[in-house]
Amino acid sequence: MDDDPLRIKDLAVSYDYLMYKIHDHIASLSETTFSSVESKQRLIEQDYFQQQLQLDKNIADAQALLDQCDDLELQFMKLDQLYSFVDDFKDRVARLEKEFDAL
Repeated sequence: MDDDPLRIKDLAVSYDYLMYKIHDHIASLSETTFSSVESKQRLIEQDYFQQQLQLDKNIADAQALLDQCDDLELQFMKLDQLYSFVDDFKDRVARLEKEFDAL
């Protein structure tokens, strides 16, 4: 005589196996997701640090340009001063010429 004519025990075993496989698949998906997120996080951090390094380079380039601008401004100031000296010298020479012509 059959103790389990509806095969409930087989159904319970199949159900337990199905639950085990679902749990295993979810664990596998969870591990894959975690690895993917962790990898993406590392890439983001590396990109952030790379951008910081690039930022330092950009700041250094900007500082170099500012230094060049300061140097150019100084050169223009020197030229302005030189023009002032030249104009003053021309005025003195013109006065001397007038004085010599008057003699």
